[in-house]
Amino acid sequence: MAVRSARKSQDSKSEILKAALEVVKRSGAPSLTIDAVAEESGFSKGGVLYNFPTKDALITGMVEFLAGQFEGEIATAREKHLSSQCPTLSAMIDVTEGWLRAHKDVAQAMLATKVDRPDLSKPFMEVKTRLKAAIAEETTEMGKACAIWASLEGLHFSEAHCVTIFTEEERREVFKQLRLCLQKDKNRD
Repeated sequence: MAVRSARKSQDSKSEILKAALEVVKRSGAPSLTIDAVAEESGFSKGGVLYNFPTKDALITGMVEFLAGQFEGEIATAREKHLSSQCPTLSAMIDVTEGWLRAHKDVAQAMLATKVDRPDLSKPFMEVKTRLKAAIAEETTEMGKACAIWASLEGLHFSEAHCVTIFTEEERREVFKQLRLCLQKDKNRD
């Protein structure tokens, strides 16, 4: 019974977090209120507050949820790239490309929120530390791997800061070139 109750509680939290992300995606960070999340999620305001007692707790939960989702998507994508020279980095290219399309609005909203809450970087920094360790185990060319990763970060941050100058076609070409860099390494072996 306790396991079922814990699973139901986790499902409720996930549904609330998904609703909060939808509010942010649709209307921006300033629109994130407990009332808006309650309306979007179908939970009562008390139900949202039971799971996330403050707006700060909700925001923290959202960032942790996104970090977990990002890491999970990389783990899934990594399975497609096991024959690659660097499966983790190959997966990161795929996932980053998808996230730039699907989560751009959320990244911009989270950036605005982070000004008041520098601790919000922690969940993503923990994920990135694990990814870096995995990449280090997979490649002998860490400099090249870091250059590819820095390109991914640059694309992500230029979108989050609303200063990207690349068209969609140019961005697709960047991802294509990053994939080619990894293939060239594999072809050398």
